[in-house]
Amino acid sequence: MPGYNPAELGCGIVHIGIGNFHRAHQAVYVDEILRRCGGDWRITAVSLRNPDMRDRMQSQNCLYTLCERSADTESMRVVGAVAKVLVAPESPAAVVEALAAESTRVVTATVTEKGYCLKPGGRALDLAHPDIEHDIRHPATPKTLHGFLLAACRLRRARGLPGFNLLSCDNLPDNGALLRDCLLTAARLQDSGLARWMEQHIGFCSTMVDCMVPATSEAIAEGIQGRAGYRDTACLLSENFRQWVIEDNFVAPSPDWRSVGVSVVADVAPYERMKLRLLNGSHSALAFFGALQGYTYIYEAAADPQIRNFVRLLMQREVLPTLQPLPDVDLERYCNTLLARFSNPSVPYTCQQVASDSTQKLPQRILAPALEQVERGREIPLLSAVVAAWIAYIFLGSFSQQCFPLNDAGAQQLVDMLKRQKAQKAFPTQDHVTALLTHAGIVPARLLRSESFTSTIREQLERLVVGGGEKLLKELTEKTR
Repeated sequence: MPGYNPAELGCGIVHIGIGNFHRAHQAVYVDEILRRCGGDWRITAVSLRNPDMRDRMQSQNCLYTLCERSADTESMRVVGAVAKVLVAPESPAAVVEALAAESTRVVTATVTEKGYCLKPGGRALDLAHPDIEHDIRHPATPKTLHGFLLAACRLRRARGLPGFNLLSCDNLPDNGALLRDCLLTAARLQDSGLARWMEQHIGFCSTMVDCMVPATSEAIAEGIQGRAGYRDTACLLSENFRQWVIEDNFVAPSPDWRSVGVSVVADVAPYERMKLRLLNGSHSALAFFGALQGYTYIYEAAADPQIRNFVRLLMQREVLPTLQPLPDVDLERYCNTLLARFSNPSVPYTCQQVASDSTQKLPQRILAPALEQVERGREIPLLSAVVAAWIAYIFLGSFSQQCFPLNDAGAQQLVDMLKRQKAQKAFPTQDHVTALLTHAGIVPARLLRSESFTSTIREQLERLVVGGGEKLLKELTEKTR
């Protein structure tokens, strides 16, 4: 059980985008702080879309069971950090009031990459996005993360209240600065004075977060409830590894993050790059090649000797050279730890879950290190193969008996192009691949100008579509030993 009386503690944190990851990560760190130190740091959580999480948690006072598993151990705990869940579409005003409350000192967000409403492949706010257009024109009835934060800051300024610490917890490079730039862009279109106030009173903190949290299937939920001995409509599963690195850019009081193992540092960027490129990039590679080889789960793909060897060489040969040394991290050991975590059958991530929204994920996970290596004049057959596998995943998922559900709105224009190209006898040609990569809108222009990069992807894509991944993986791993 939590080890404290949740009803005796007030709220000091608002979290936007409550889902399984937040409940297995940030909320657990807060739960540990409340257990050790007390304080009014419970969480008011916000769902930006639907009432599902609120409905599952509300009937049990927002308590829920977290089951943490390694390959051979298991532990369970009841988390009491979340005080209530608000549903934004039902009551936007209640969300704004929670954010603008004097007691709110920290705001965290996990809205996934697409929740930032960015231009494709870039770091600028998409002002043509319909929800962003709405929030700029109708500031009293926001829909997006940006709109709610702007409305709250406007209200805090009007009431003469101080600002808060704003922590972006999504898998985007320099996520705090990115959120700051997006918010200030939108604020200037509404009120230049508000933008200046935010620059002075909001502590934009970048973070790096890490914990593998699969979707809660019916079987997972039944297993947890059976072992716990009670009904829990909000239970979930995670691995027993958790990491959080926060940029020390605070302007308001904060919980004692360090007391529960959070790293508070001056610069998060090296940790972000390490995690995005090694963990998330490898995760995407496992998802694409695993699905193409007929595997359902990531741990199955990680157990395949050829895929596992490919991922190991990808990290060692083409990704590690793009990272700077960290004083407290052994990067080689980190890579070995990742392979062990990926192989954990107790945390059943599906390949399809990891492959979802790949147009939002690949720029920072795969294309950024690819560009750095190409600009250094280095060959990148392994990084190129991940891009080829992504296109093959879209192609075979759309036009073969495998039929992977893409769950990626950004890939629809590629599906449409592939439909047209599939009818042509010669596929894929160099022109096909260049057109696909260009219209994806996520590949840097400097990479597109590399004939070696595009021709390598064309050759690899052809082999994946015609002969599958096994032979290509074998040749790639033999060549790079």
